[in-house]
Amino acid sequence: MRSRRSVAALAIIMLLAAWVGPAAHAAPLQAPSPPRDGGLVVPSSPTVSAPSWILFDADAEVVLSSSEPDVRRPMASTTKIMTALLAMRYGELDDFVEVSQRAADVGEAEVGLVAGEKLQMRHLVRALVIRSANDAAMAVAEHLGGSVEGFVEMMNAEADAMGLENTHFENPHGLDMEGHYSSPRDLLAMGLAAMSYPEFREMAITEDADFPNAPDGTERTLSSTNLMLERYPGTIGIKTGYTGKAGLVFVTGAVHDGRTLFAVVMGSEGERAHFTDAETLLDWGFDRFRTVALVSAGSYEPPAPVRVEAEEPEQSPPPEPEPVIVTIVRRVDDQPPQLLEALGWMGRMFDRTASG
Repeated sequence: MRSRRSVAALAIIMLLAAWVGPAAHAAPLQAPSPPRDGGLVVPSSPTVSAPSWILFDADAEVVLSSSEPDVRRPMASTTKIMTALLAMRYGELDDFVEVSQRAADVGEAEVGLVAGEKLQMRHLVRALVIRSANDAAMAVAEHLGGSVEGFVEMMNAEADAMGLENTHFENPHGLDMEGHYSSPRDLLAMGLAAMSYPEFREMAITEDADFPNAPDGTERTLSSTNLMLERYPGTIGIKTGYTGKAGLVFVTGAVHDGRTLFAVVMGSEGERAHFTDAETLLDWGFDRFRTVALVSAGSYEPPAPVRVEAEEPEQSPPPEPEPVIVTIVRRVDDQPPQLLEALGWMGRMFDRTASG
């Protein structure tokens, strides 16, 4: 009798060979997953201005395509993803933080903090995520690390613990400094980790928000720097960045038809080119790839009970196998679809299907 593993394998191969239908709805992102490459066979990659980028399917947990994903480049304000992540992991958002003169004087993008005022860390994290406020990032850093320098040590220790081999921090805000860099793959890992926190996800998708007034009564509000929230349907965040040395940097994610993709671009060139580049990558990923749930086909009929001297108990059919989510290239120009990953993933599919 053909083994269940062989039946499952044959069924999967037949389904892959025949599939041309609409995508199945994949589960939404639940927790961060390390970006991995799958030895993919993919269509030609899209053309973008960014020299370094990566596109990740969060449901299949596979990198769909990339260009120089491990090259170290200045990361600008995407630095604040790690600043916010440490606040979520090791801080108390209800704590009150006293703003120092150093934080108030940092310059560039700010929310207008005043030395000596006290604010809940929750408000400061919202300001650094939504408004990309450098003064808020400095205040959070000093509160959690005891000093900016102490917090930078925390940032680098966390990067080491996360296995981010191409990341090093020199400040909590992202202004250009020698030795301050990351890579598309590392920024993706940081983004996935941050997006596992509901509080961060809520901040990352907020376009406009109130902020406590200054001590003198001056009104302060937050407006997101992430224009993708209004121009690309399904966007779920997460963080923009720009400096003269880094160029335009962007980490973003979007959900379409139940699928979640993340894109990271570094060094985009041209007015709002980081948004255009990200849209191009996401469009390509959503259009050229599909996910389909595969299960073993056919019915299972156990053999008739064998009678020797006494009747043996009747065999029970195996449990229904759970669906296996597989990402494949969409049929193009009447050519057959291609399986994305090499046989290593196929082997895991067979194991999972056979085990039910």
